[in-house]
Amino acid sequence: MNRRMLSKEDEDAVGEEIEVRREDQDKINKFSRLHQHELSIEEELKAKNKEKEELDDITAELELADDDDIIP
Repeated sequence: MNRRMLSKEDEDAVGEEIEVRREDQDKINKFSRLHQHELSIEEELKAKNKEKEELDDITAELELADDDDIIP
C-alpha cells in the first residue's frame, strides 16, 4: 500500500469530502480510547504519589513524636 501525506493544496482541494475508511476510523477510535485511559492513569498516579508523600510525612512525624504525647 502506497501512502503519502496530503499537501495543503490537496487538503484544500478535497475540502470536507475526505472519506475515512472503516479500518482507519477504528484505529482512530482505539487510539482515542487508549489516550483517554492513559490520561486517567496519569491522574490516578499523581493522586497516589500525593497520598504517599502525605503518608511519608505523617510517618516521619510519628517517629519524631515523644512516647508520652497523645496523637490524634
